[in-house]
Amino acid sequence: MSLKKNVIANFAGQGWSAIMSLAFVPAYINLMGAESFGLVGVFTSLVGMLAVLDLGLSQAMTREMAILSHNKNSFQQLVNTLRTLEVIYWLVAVVVGLIVLCLANFIAYQWLKPETLSSVQLLHALWIMALIIGLRWPVAIYSGGLNGLQKQVLLNKLLVIFATLQGAGAFAVLLLFQPTIEAFFIWQAIMAFVQVVILRLALLRSLPGDGKASFSKDTLRHVWRFAAGMTGVSLVTTVLTQLDKILLSKILTLSELGYYTFAASVAMVIYKIVGPIFTAYYPRLTELVAKNNQQALIGSYHEGCQLMAVAIIPLTLVLVFFSKEILEIWTQNPLLVSHTYFLVSLLVIGNALNGLMHIPYALQLAHGWTKLAFYTNVIAVIILAPAIYFSALHWGAVGAASVWILLNISYLLISVHLMYRRILESEKWSWYVDDIGKILLPVLIILIVSKILFTRDFGLLLNAIFVLVVFFISMTASIYSAETLRRRLPLTALLRHSK
Repeated sequence: MSLKKNVIANFAGQGWSAIMSLAFVPAYINLMGAESFGLVGVFTSLVGMLAVLDLGLSQAMTREMAILSHNKNSFQQLVNTLRTLEVIYWLVAVVVGLIVLCLANFIAYQWLKPETLSSVQLLHALWIMALIIGLRWPVAIYSGGLNGLQKQVLLNKLLVIFATLQGAGAFAVLLLFQPTIEAFFIWQAIMAFVQVVILRLALLRSLPGDGKASFSKDTLRHVWRFAAGMTGVSLVTTVLTQLDKILLSKILTLSELGYYTFAASVAMVIYKIVGPIFTAYYPRLTELVAKNNQQALIGSYHEGCQLMAVAIIPLTLVLVFFSKEILEIWTQNPLLVSHTYFLVSLLVIGNALNGLMHIPYALQLAHGWTKLAFYTNVIAVIILAPAIYFSALHWGAVGAASVWILLNISYLLISVHLMYRRILESEKWSWYVDDIGKILLPVLIILIVSKILFTRDFGLLLNAIFVLVVFFISMTASIYSAETLRRRLPLTALLRHSK
């Protein structure tokens, strides 16, 4: 399967998933209330905190499948790797579910600040969350295997189906049966079971041959160093990315947490774009590193970095400059907009800065180098954890979101600089200037001019048209500013020809 087809498939799958995850959020809030939707934020935080128990195995699965699938003599090792990591992952899934069950009473009765929901309702919702998290846990290992085998078209077809059933199905359940948080989570639990069963079958059928798989200690010894490094990275990353949500769940009321959860859900659209590109390029970079093809590695690396910038910079700046107008058009809920539009702008900036570093991070993983990400994140925890606490305590959600921006600026200026001292030393300034700077500058100018020309007197329909036109102009400008993409991807060649 070609890299271009994988990128397109990942965009289609993640794009539709983003639409499904966002399209029904205003309806969820209207049907259940902001306070109940705050529990969705609690669920997201629990998943994020427990992500460290992935133990680096999902990334190890992707890496091993990418390497072994290109060796015809490695089939037995391939299936043994799947079985070994699968067994461990299911054991961890049980542990994760039990951890959430054990925390349920404390969270329901002592941590959260409900206003209308009872503690019993919170407890029941947390029990169902434990089941969902346990069932969803092995999804990562099966998705990682399909990504490593570069069966990303198949994976995304399945993700489109699951996203549709999860989003539209939950809306139907709330509308037709019972508009409660318990009904919402019960439906998610049913879908989690269906998803993990189908993804496992899809991965098994994608493996070559039909040999018998067995648990292998040799496989564990082979992947443990990489997986251990990924676990360290995951641990400190979890602290950095979830600390704000943990503190806010204690400081804010459950309704206020619901508004923050909504803003974070909107800002997550950036990762729905980042994910497909990272997923497509990580196996490709791993393959080129394994083959020691330095010239092709440099070309693919800059192609991926520029594609990432083109994909997220125009969308980010449009969301930042026009967050209030976009939310008004979408939600038709002035109260919701007033509580969330500034938060959306801040969180989108932080997520975009983080997204720009994903291809350099994929390059580090392709070399099996996890120490840089681990140590920089450890330092960040030591320095920024007190800042996150202070900001969240005094300025609430806005303070926490601001620290997220500062954290990612430091990564952009320091962490990536350190990477280039060891990997692709001659490509650092090309990354800063060609892969980011030349794409960012024209889009920023377009958005500043557009904001000056914009007037709210247009009305919702004309506002929507105006924002869409600005977005497409910005996207076109970013494509023409990406020199590597103009040479390598057919879309930009087509645009250049039409011009």
